[in-house]
Amino acid sequence: MVDETLFNTQEILDLLKLEQTGEHRYRGQSHFMGSPNVFGGQVVGQSLYAAAVTVPERRVHSLHSMFLLAGNHRLPIDYEVERVRDGGSFSTRRVVAYQEGRRIFVMSASFQTTEAGLEHQRPAPASPDPDTLPSSIAAWKKLSEGGKRPFRPVPVDFRADHPGDIYGGHHGKPGKHVWTRSPVALPDDTLTHEALFGYVSDYGLLWTSLQPHGIAMGDPRLQIASLDHTIWFHRPFRMDEWLLFDMESPNASGGRGLCFAYVYNQKGELVATLAQEGLIRIREKKT
Repeated sequence: MVDETLFNTQEILDLLKLEQTGEHRYRGQSHFMGSPNVFGGQVVGQSLYAAAVTVPERRVHSLHSMFLLAGNHRLPIDYEVERVRDGGSFSTRRVVAYQEGRRIFVMSASFQTTEAGLEHQRPAPASPDPDTLPSSIAAWKKLSEGGKRPFRPVPVDFRADHPGDIYGGHHGKPGKHVWTRSPVALPDDTLTHEALFGYVSDYGLLWTSLQPHGIAMGDPRLQIASLDHTIWFHRPFRMDEWLLFDMESPNASGGRGLCFAYVYNQKGELVATLAQEGLIRIREKKT
């Protein structure tokens, strides 16, 4: 049985569906994640939804986005979609997100008709069966009890090789394996799964760049924020089936961390690849 105190899956699915306010214009609501700023994954998921509804006959194969300004969670977000091109096999869309007339986020997304072709992939890493691992969400809730940062439900379960991995703060190699899955069955429409994937893709990826330095997310010296975010979609997937995020951070320098994630289903098929660079600025305390 699903512990309803841990998850807010339906709330997030509703959040990702936008209201059409004009021709190629949409509006999405925001929600509180414990920070005054809008969660980056929310804007990614909503932007993908806005772009995809203008290309119903094709599926997204890549998106490339830049975070320009922090969004205010108390305000809705307006999305404007530009139909850049519709070709014989591919369609390109550009999405700009606004709050109070200011651009806070931009995305370019490409969509393709389904076709067969040559295939190869990066092999899936060895990782324990997710059903044998404890839930990281339950661990988050336990850590929050009596702490300064209250627990807030999430739309999916996370299970790591080591329960604290996704939360950050341990000192080790810049890599980790995290399984994720919706705790409830989802509708069959592809866009629901893709938009939720966009939302979830911003969880924990950038934290990987902190691991070699033993910096925890709650460290008062840390200023962390997503700068850009890219997803390549390779094969169909479902968010209510286990997906393995094989994360690594090949570089940190200049106050920025670069991270990649290779995402596999339980058959070992590579379904998506992510790349993200973010701000990981350490400010020393003033004496």
